Amino acid sequence: MKTFLSTIVLFCSSLLLHGQERVLKVSLEGVVPYDTLKCTAVMEYADNLECLGKWNTHANSWYFHLPDTFLEQAQYIRLSTTQKDKPEIKGIYPFFRIMTARDTTLYMNSFSFFENVDTLSLHAEYLYQDTVRNSMYYRTFGTDKIVITPHFNLISPSSELMRTIINANDFYVKYRDLPLEQRFAFFHRIISDAPDSHSNMVLLYDQRDNFTLEQLLSLRALFSEARRRSYYGKKLDAYIRLYSDRFSDTRLINCLTKQEETIVADENKYTLLVFSASWCAPCHKLIPLLKELNEKKKSVVDVVYVTLDTPEQLPAWNQLLAKENISWRSLSVGGRLNEIREKYKVRAIPYSYLIYPQKSKTEKVDIRDADDKLKIENLKLAE
Repeated sequence: MKTFLSTIVLFCSSLLLHGQERVLKVSLEGVVPYDTLKCTAVMEYADNLECLGKWNTHANSWYFHLPDTFLEQAQYIRLSTTQKDKPEIKGIYPFFRIMTARDTTLYMNSFSFFENVDTLSLHAEYLYQDTVRNSMYYRTFGTDKIVITPHFNLISPSSELMRTIINANDFYVKYRDLPLEQRFAFFHRIISDAPDSHSNMVLLYDQRDNFTLEQLLSLRALFSEARRRSYYGKKLDAYIRLYSDRFSDTRLINCLTKQEETIVADENKYTLLVFSASWCAPCHKLIPLLKELNEKKKSVVDVVYVTLDTPEQLPAWNQLLAKENISWRSLSVGGRLNEIREKYKVRAIPYSYLIYPQKSKTEKVDIRDADDKLKIENLKLAE
C-alpha cells in the first residue's frame, strides 16, 4: 500500500465563543497513518500557529481540537507532515478533486468551511500522487528536496463546502483579471448569497486593494452584523479608515540622523510614502522613477521611505541609500515591523500611499502605473 497524506486547508466560521474550540475530523480511505500530522494556521502578519492532530485507530481518522482564535485569525489553515525515514522529502501537500453541477472538475488545495457545527468532517478517497522537484512554489528550486502532492477525491462534500469551493475557483480563475465592475458584481453576488460567510469576508479582505473606497463600503454593508464585527471584519474596517479618516501618523527613526520623526514632515505639502527594503529587487527598480518625481515635484510632494528592514539588515539599507545617492528622507520601523505592517496594511513591497495636505486624505498609489504617475506629476498646492 502506498503511503500518502491528505493536507486540507479550511476556513471556519467565527460563530465560536471566546475560549471554545471546534473539532476537525479528517477521514481518508486507504491512508497509512503518519507518526504526526500538523495543522498550521497561516497568519497575515504574526507568527503562524500550529496544532498536532491525534490519531484515532477505531475511527480511522485524525482529530484536531482547534481553538476559536486559531480559526478566526488564520488566513488559511493547512495540514502537513514529513517522513522521518525519508529526509529528502520536504513535505506532503495534496490536491482535492470535486465535480460541480456543471460537470466541471475542480482541483483545489484550499477549502472554506463556515457551518455552525461542533465537528467539521472531511472525507476523501485517494486517487494518485505526484512528485514535485525543483519547485519555486514549494521553495525547493536548486535543492535536493522533493515534495509529494497526493490527489484525492472528496466524498459527499456538504452544500456549503461545494458553494465556497466554487466561489473561490470562479474568482481566481474567471474574475481576478477582469475589469473592476465585473469583479465587483461577482463579490456582490457571492456576499448577498452568504452574508455571514467567513470565507467571503477573508476573500474580500484579501482583495481589498482592488476596489474603490465606495465599492468596499458597499460590499461591507452586505455582510451580516456578526460578520462585520468579526476579526477580519474589523481588519477591513481598519483598512477603510486609512482612506476615510485623516492619516494616522507615526514617529519612526530617521536612518541617517537616528532621531525620531513623523512620517509627514510638512503638512502643507503632499507626502508620497513608499515602503521598501534592502532585499526587495522590485523596490530597487522603483528608484529611477522616484528620483524623477522627486526632481520634478519636490516643491509640492515630499517623498519619504519607510524601510521594513530589521535592525540587523539596516546596514545594507544604508549602503543602498549611499550607493543610489537618495536625497529624500528614510525612516526605519526598527523592531516594530509587524506593528507598522498591520497599521498601514502593507501586504507586499514596494507599497505606496499618497497623503494629502493636512493629512486630510490617503490614497494607495503605484508610480509604476502610468495613470498614478501622471496624477502625481499633475499635483498642485492650493493657492
